[in-house]
Amino acid sequence: MPRALEKERLFFQIYQSLEKELLEMTDYIHFSENNLDVYSVKLANFILRANVECESLLKELYKKTKHFNSLSEAKQSKALENSTYREVNAVYKLDKKKIYIASEIFYFQEKYSEPFIPFVYKKNKKDPIQIYNAIKHDKVNNLEKADLETAINMLGTLFILNSYFFPELIQKEQDDRSKIFRGKRAYIEPLFLSMFDKIDKLNKDEVENYLSSCLYFEWISDYYLTENLPYHISDISGMLENHLNDVNLPLDTLIEKRNKNEYLYDDLNYPVLFKYSTVITNTGEDINYFRKKSEQIFKALLEKQEE
Repeated sequence: MPRALEKERLFFQIYQSLEKELLEMTDYIHFSENNLDVYSVKLANFILRANVECESLLKELYKKTKHFNSLSEAKQSKALENSTYREVNAVYKLDKKKIYIASEIFYFQEKYSEPFIPFVYKKNKKDPIQIYNAIKHDKVNNLEKADLETAINMLGTLFILNSYFFPELIQKEQDDRSKIFRGKRAYIEPLFLSMFDKIDKLNKDEVENYLSSCLYFEWISDYYLTENLPYHISDISGMLENHLNDVNLPLDTLIEKRNKNEYLYDDLNYPVLFKYSTVITNTGEDINYFRKKSEQIFKALLEKQEE
């Protein structure tokens, strides 16, 4: 096994161990809004260990950035002594990434029943690093800071970081990636259909916000982008003719519709191109990525419309 992959698997194994530990706490803590402020020595130790893993993964991800690799060896060593969050965040947009809780033994009805952003978490105006340092340097007097809500968010950050450091995780079943969390996913059809008649029609900020919030995205596999394209163009054109009113909707409306249903349209009218998508970890892609990948299809679609 390559050493790099061995390291990725090791970090994920530690994540799984921490996740198992948090799940075991549901035996004596009811995970609901009423108990988010519950604190204990066990939670304190959990938070300390989870944060150490986050710091280590941030350093590993930083080593993969262009900025780090442009530095001299001496400057690289110096850079790793400092916080690497800013540089990693610039690439992966960690402060935008949304995840949600899928575990059936977590009983949140309000705040954590919706997607949330672990990397912007604060409790009493303190961010996770401040909470970590307070517990680390004076656990006795800061034990109340080691609460359930902080532990959940800390594990959530670790889930996101592992998803980036070990991209092969996307090939695993959802429960094998995490028994607690799910990453938000960007769908291909709303993006594609919202700009099918004019490639620059979409508001770039709107698309950027949507993509930045998603840990994964679905896109058309290379096979369907290159093989039997005339068939796919005809298929999409027929769908656009039959569902034109559904297609001419704002991006957020299409996204909401897609979130509620497995498909945007009746299965019989669904283009093969969209039916068999590839799920990829979102490593900072923007609208230009989708424009480039779909340029061939857009060109063929526009030509067909002009016939």
